[in-house]
Amino acid sequence: MFKIEKTGKFHQLLGELYSKNPELKKEVDKRIIWFQNNPQDTRLRNHLLIGRMSGKWSFSITGDIRIVYEWIGKTTVRFLAIGGHQKVYKRKNSG
Repeated sequence: MFKIEKTGKFHQLLGELYSKNPELKKEVDKRIIWFQNNPQDTRLRNHLLIGRMSGKWSFSITGDIRIVYEWIGKTTVRFLAIGGHQKVYKRKNSG
């Protein structure tokens, strides 16, 4: 099983997500467990990001909601962001 670290930004975005959509908690928890057991589980649609987010990875929670993360070792990842496509992939200097 993989170890997961979560940034303060991830916790903040997760709180915002749950305040708007409390019913997502069950799905988020389920998909994180899938990820911990097998990051390559095809149901997660896990993929390497490119461009300015090169070196980061993303997997899907729902059609639009995803978690962005980075590997920080062979068995540890750091969750960086969670939210809709527009939220997690936006440029830092835009809104």
